[in-house]
Order: sequence, then structure tokens, then C-alpha cells
Amino acid sequence: MKLDMTKGKPLTLIITFALPLFFSNLFQQFYNIADTAIVGHILGDHALSAVGSVSSIYGLATSLCFGMTNGFSILISKYFGAGDKGRLKQAIAGTMLLSIAVAVFFTLLGIALLHPLLRILHTPTEIYEDARTYIFIIIAGLVAMVFYNMLASILRAMGNSTTPLLFLILSSVLNIVLDLFFILVLRLGIAGAAYATVLAQMVSGVLCLLYSWKKQLLVSLSIRDFKLPISMVKELLGSGFAMSMMFAVVNLGTVILQSGINGLGTTTIAAHVAARKISEIYMMPCATLSATMATFSSQNYGAGSFDRIWEGMKKSHLLGFIWSTIAILITYLFASEIIHLLTGSSNQDVIATGVRYLKINLPFYYFLIVLGLMRNTLQGIGNRVLPLVASTMELLGKWITVQFFIAPFGYTAVCLCEPVTWIVCCFPLVYSFFSKREIRTVIYTQDAN
Repeated sequence: MKLDMTKGKPLTLIITFALPLFFSNLFQQFYNIADTAIVGHILGDHALSAVGSVSSIYGLATSLCFGMTNGFSILISKYFGAGDKGRLKQAIAGTMLLSIAVAVFFTLLGIALLHPLLRILHTPTEIYEDARTYIFIIIAGLVAMVFYNMLASILRAMGNSTTPLLFLILSSVLNIVLDLFFILVLRLGIAGAAYATVLAQMVSGVLCLLYSWKKQLLVSLSIRDFKLPISMVKELLGSGFAMSMMFAVVNLGTVILQSGINGLGTTTIAAHVAARKISEIYMMPCATLSATMATFSSQNYGAGSFDRIWEGMKKSHLLGFIWSTIAILITYLFASEIIHLLTGSSNQDVIATGVRYLKINLPFYYFLIVLGLMRNTLQGIGNRVLPLVASTMELLGKWITVQFFIAPFGYTAVCLCEPVTWIVCCFPLVYSFFSKREIRTVIYTQDAN
């Protein structure tokens, strides 16, 4: 099903598109969460710390791949919304070709930089080998991650967020089965969790490709569509790198922050990885709404419907604020139980430290909603620079925290780092959005009426 987001009620369209996308994000995140939970319950706190110590590298790799393919898809949404079938086919063909190149490049780069990254992260000696083994397998299998995200982003750009979800659910279940098989039966230890993740992701990509091919969910392409004009290549790379770097810079900041956390000991590492996984689940509705607005705004930007973009922004903020309130209530009532369930740890220091992170972090999600929606909407309407600037500000904030605040204030500085950067980064994005002439015209017209 292709969803034309230039027609119909914005709220209905946003919810219709966002729900399958949310569950897709949930199940894709479930890969790493399953690894964390199974490793923690079966292999213990030592192995959990090893996975946690490189979770920021995993997040960086994921953001690079996800950002690049979704950046490509912004152009697909734009030409789909404009009804330009010729350029739409070229954008899809270009996305496929460039995604292959991206997969190879990031894999080789990741393998080459792995040892320096682990050293920069101050990975504790006692977990170094397990951490290196786990993340090496993940990076070597990046092609699987790119393969799925490429196909999923193409379909979502044209309004089809359901098909990728179906196969991601199947592969998420497969990931759990493979985790248990590789760890319990084959006794592969932490490497088994990584193998399970890569194989399950490849299955989701293959199933998505076969179904799309059989049902003709993709636009029919010919050989000449793959002979891209330089202008299309530049446009795709510009959008892809802008979105990729926006995500990557944020996650690079997380890598830097992880280096400070790793210096606080394995107990804090275990606590942080548990709290961070829970936080990432809470963030998924925020990320889903943001990604939905990238598609919604891009399609309507192509159609010249700025009034719909403004209406979509208002409805998305309302939904985001409602979710933030629910997440805060869940955290303050059940944080300890959730952390214990995820990690299997009975260490009260691990549980208490994780709870502290969540209770400090969650009340600032209202600012995270504004930041995510503004950043992705600006990308969708062609502003690639300022979202990257805001992401760079996040990176700077995390570097400052590691350099100057973790030593005197310990883990409390880590807990406060992201909330402070979210607040600071909101201001330039909000100003830029409301400075756009077409948006100001829409608001003025609505106020006048």
C-alpha cells in the first residue's frame, strides 16, 4: 500500500504511517535488546558489560546506515509527492546503487578503526576481548543492516510502512531463537549473540526483497533508470550524507560519552547499558514521529502544501507530549523492576544507578520531542545544514561533559548531559523553522482567520 500524505487529514495520515514504523523501530531495536537480555541472564554481568561497553559503536554504525538510506528516501518522498515518475525511478535506482557502496565503505572503515575506537572508549582490560569479538562481527555484517534499511526506506518513502514491519517481526523472533541456539546449544558465548543479530537482519532484508519483487510494491525499473545524471547523484549524496551525519554526529557524541562511562567501572557500565536500552525504547515513539514528519513534510514540500506541514507539526507535537507524560509515569513507578527484568542482575548498585539515570533523563523528553521533530522536518523541506549544526552541538556537549564534568561529578554528569544539550539545541531549530517565509505566511493566515 502506498500512502499519499499530500491528501487527507494530517493527524490520521501521521498515525497511519507512524504505527507500523514504530513497531518496525521497536523490533529492529529488539535485536540489540534481545542480545543484552539473553547475554545478561545467561552469561552474567561480565558479558553484559562487554556488550554495553561497545553499545555506542553499535549505535554509531546503525545511525550511519539508517541515516544514509533515509536521507536517500527523502528525495523519493519528494518526487512521489510531486508526481514526477521519471525522477522517482531514478531516485530509487540511485538509492540502491549508493546503498551498496555505502555498505562496503562503512564495513571497511569500521574494521579499520575498530581497535582505535575500543582504545578511545577506555574499554576495561577484563572485558576487552569479548567486547572486540562482539562488535567485530556486527560491523562485518553491516551489509545486512544496510540491505534491510535500504528496502524499508524506499517503501516508507512512498507511504508503505507496513510491509517492512511484517518481515522485521519474523526476523526479530528468529533473532531470539538464534541467540538461544548459538549461546546455549553451540556454546559460542558472546559471539553467538552477534551472529544471531547479523543473520536475522539479513533474513528480514531478503524477505522484504522477495515480497516486494513478487507483489511489485516497488516502482518498475529499467536499465536506463540506473544510468543516473550527475545532478541526481549529487542530490542523493547531499541528502544522504546530511541525514547520515546528523545521526552519526549525535551517536559519535554517545561514543565519546561512553568513554567517560567506561572509566567509571563495570558496575556503572552494566547499569548504564540497561538504563540506556530502556531509554531507547522510550525514545522510539519520538524517533518514529520524527521520521514520519520527514516523509510527511517531504511529500507535502514536493506538492507545495506548507499549510499541511504546519498542521502536521502541531499534531505530532501533541502526540509526542502525550507519550512523554506516559513514559515519565512508567519510569517513576516501575524503573527498578524493568531494569532487573532486562538485565537479570540482582546487584542493587546496578539497579539503583540505572534508576537514577532514567529518573533524571525522562522529564526532559518534552524537549527531545521538539528537537527530533524540528530536525527531521527541516531535513524534509530541504534545510540540511542547521540540523547538522544542532547535532554537532550535541557532540560538543558530550565532549565537554567527558572532559570537564565526569571526573568531579561522576555518573550524575552523564545523567544530566543529554537533557542540557537537548534544551540548547532546540533554540536554533525552532527559530529556523519559524523563519521560513512559507511557514510564517501559513501561521499569519490562520491567525487572521
